[in-house]
Amino acid sequence: MRIMAHHSSLPYAPAAGGVTKEEVLAAQNGWGQALVNIATTYDDKGFDAAKAEAEAVLDGAYGYGIGPVLFKPTLTTGNQTFRTTREGALSYFVGGNPKYPGDGGFALKGWRDCKIENAAVYLNGSTGTTVGNVIITDKDGKVTTVDKTWTFLKDAKGTVRIMAHHSSLPYLPTSNEKISEAEVLAAQQGWGQALVNIATTYENEGLAVAKKLAGDIIDAAYGYQFGPVLFKPTLTTGDQTFRTTREGALSYFVGDNAAYPADGGFALKGWRNVEIKNSAVLIDGNTATTMGWVIMTDKNGAVTKVDKTWTFFKDGDGALRIVSHHSSLPYDPNPPKPVVAVSSPSGPAISPEITAAITGGLVFGGIVGHFW
Repeated sequence: MRIMAHHSSLPYAPAAGGVTKEEVLAAQNGWGQALVNIATTYDDKGFDAAKAEAEAVLDGAYGYGIGPVLFKPTLTTGNQTFRTTREGALSYFVGGNPKYPGDGGFALKGWRDCKIENAAVYLNGSTGTTVGNVIITDKDGKVTTVDKTWTFLKDAKGTVRIMAHHSSLPYLPTSNEKISEAEVLAAQQGWGQALVNIATTYENEGLAVAKKLAGDIIDAAYGYQFGPVLFKPTLTTGDQTFRTTREGALSYFVGDNAAYPADGGFALKGWRNVEIKNSAVLIDGNTATTMGWVIMTDKNGAVTKVDKTWTFFKDGDGALRIVSHHSSLPYDPNPPKPVVAVSSPSGPAISPEITAAITGGLVFGGIVGHFW
């Protein structure tokens, strides 16, 4: 006996009827609450619990069980921009996957509130598409706004699932309006006053409040929203010399970041006055570069002077933003020589003064180097 016909297929699953606007709004709000739940689970119970929570959210809210999901997250790039698989989506939300080394775990960033403002909702049978803003607030009060498009599908069981999800940072146009020197000087003075404000806030209200203030100042005064800022702080070294990301800049100013263990919080050092003396100001259209000294005085009257170069540009809202910031201690042509205690092989210790006079300060293995 031979099989002459064999047909096999999954049972036909008819759509559960048209999706309603109320169902779409409920799915959106569920997504926002899920983001907060993953973040708080991570803070309270650790990574494994947060990952399990994220997996449950993906399986309950997204359509990866139906087919590829058209997911373009906010902070992805290159050949890993689009996350059409469950694995890729999970990695974006919680990280921890070596296949996706650029993922830091978007859902683990301390989110505490999520608000959704739709520009429009389009319904067509069992699908609904939305476009608008998602406004998320973290535990430090920092607000992030993203442009968001979702497409939802009501499946055969009546569950509304995400089948397309596109998220991006809002476009921030630059301005063609020329910068004036008065605007540049005002931006510099604002930076100096902000440094003093962070220091006094730290002393009066503690690190958490000072850190939030510093974050707000960075968001208002620097151009990290547009791309990397060319920031070389005064007191950085090694492979953390340059702080081209917002995280690195915030750590330099207030510390409290294990990823930057050498940062002591430059803005927390008791500053009370900042004076800026420009050597020159170069203006070219909507950008301006300054070079000169910044002279800072702390609460004990100690004065610190640094060489400073800033480049500002005017954004689409007319605000000046720092896109380059180089700071260094002034060159000292006569630095103090280190005091080194040395001794002769068979005699008493030789004073540093005599050592310097004989050798110019050159010492080898504890033995004075003689040159005739």
